[in-house]
Amino acid sequence: MGSFDQSLKYLLHHDPADFIRFALGDPSVDVVEALPTGLPAQAREVDGVYLVARGNARIVVHLEFHRRHQAFTELATDIAEAQLRLFRRDKLPVLSLLWDLYGDSADGVVEGRTLHYGATPAALDPRAAHDDQSPAAAASPVSQCVYQRVNLKALGAEELLARGPLTLWPLVPLTRDGASETMLQKALAALEACSFRSSMDRVDHLAVLWSIAEAEGMPVHLLRAYMSEEELMESTLFQSAFARGEAKGEARGEARGEARGEATVYRETTLRILALRMGTVDPAVTERVRAVTDLATLKAWLDEALLLSDADAASKLAEKIRNAALP
Repeated sequence: MGSFDQSLKYLLHHDPADFIRFALGDPSVDVVEALPTGLPAQAREVDGVYLVARGNARIVVHLEFHRRHQAFTELATDIAEAQLRLFRRDKLPVLSLLWDLYGDSADGVVEGRTLHYGATPAALDPRAAHDDQSPAAAASPVSQCVYQRVNLKALGAEELLARGPLTLWPLVPLTRDGASETMLQKALAALEACSFRSSMDRVDHLAVLWSIAEAEGMPVHLLRAYMSEEELMESTLFQSAFARGEAKGEARGEARGEARGEATVYRETTLRILALRMGTVDPAVTERVRAVTDLATLKAWLDEALLLSDADAASKLAEKIRNAALP
């Protein structure tokens, strides 16, 4: 079904506080608002940026999902660049959380990493060590990039289900021993036993588990006992993947005949999500959505719809669309 990348971003944008609190081991941290993910003056987007509060303190938290093998210096340099650009834009300290999806099971679950990239005159001393991790470098008052690495491979599947919040349970296949039918069944049972905010939340979390298990090469026949193809197609995650032309298999074949052009897909997916959240959509809203031809506007509405969590949020988006001037 939908893309692995989209599944991870769905979970993050749906409940960012769970990701941040788990990484920091601090349940008192609150997410104030989501911030733009595009880095200023650079054609690059990060996975998540949030204004976070603890008491009177305010910081920006920047999250990245690390999916590929990359040398420490190269990876840390990317993070340092993001930190500087976000600091310049938001004028607040930036804390980076790197979620390493394919780390080493021998490492810790959460650990701090530091790249020292500045220099002092002492660096010209031929006797000085130049290793970024050396005591000499660490003791020098130089520019540095500090971030927290969350290593899912160091975590057992049952430990994630016991310690982690509900939002993270669909990530079980990415843990040390989670890519097995036994652990997949335990994750399914745990999700089924939970009380979700809505029936669509349940479907969406199962859809994420489906997507990640499929990406990890696991047989997904077990999920069919908990979730039908019809339910899968109703999930906002599936709708997102479909809208971006990423949905695969039979479901895409059935939907292909219904979609005529990118604008049509954006319009109908937005209306479908609104209907799922509210039960019905005001004909004036439907008429307004179908009258818009500007792709940027339609995509912006779809992106907002994909993050809706309840009927109240859907009503606010519907009202925004109803009052929007036609481009």
